[in-house]
Amino acid sequence: MHLFCLHHAGGTTASFAGWRFDGVHVTKLGYRGRDFRSVGAAAAAMADRIASSQSGELALYGHSMGAVLAFEAALRLQDTGRVLHVFLAAARPPSGMYDAGAAAAAALGAHSERAREVLLEDLELLHSYPGRPAGQLKVPATVLYSPDDPVVTASESRRWTDWCAQKPRLIEVVGGGHLFHIGNPKVRAIVAATLTGAIVDTGTL
Repeated sequence: MHLFCLHHAGGTTASFAGWRFDGVHVTKLGYRGRDFRSVGAAAAAMADRIASSQSGELALYGHSMGAVLAFEAALRLQDTGRVLHVFLAAARPPSGMYDAGAAAAAALGAHSERAREVLLEDLELLHSYPGRPAGQLKVPATVLYSPDDPVVTASESRRWTDWCAQKPRLIEVVGGGHLFHIGNPKVRAIVAATLTGAIVDTGTL
């Protein structure tokens, strides 16, 4: 199994530090919004990188903007039969609606001027994303969200069900805010259990 992780807007692959799982090769994909003319172009580049894996079994984890890219990459690869699961975390579904207010709030929270610049470059790319019609993702998916997330509400996250051909698993992760994948070990436990076929007790998360 080969898991590819895509970080949030303004983030880096360092957000997945410590992501190691028995029997799973993990690759953290970095991107910069300024390097692509569209979300589609970025997703195509990610899909090409993912498709070059020597593993016959692939999985994708995307967080926030990374979830949009993981979704788009999965659409490009799902007919190969190699993508077994997609994790979509802390993200709105691809309805084409862009929340400028949330983006501005996120930019104000950046730690440095350069961090704000990188974040806004990524969000500018996301702003151009037209979205997708419902029901396009065929592979199994897990949607993760946090009631503590100030950027994406739980109700917005749950709307991903409309974009999945088969009902995704919805898991609420308490604690961690918008970037709950960084400080909450429960996220890694969910990913590990899913990729090994174990049962996740969502009542304890």
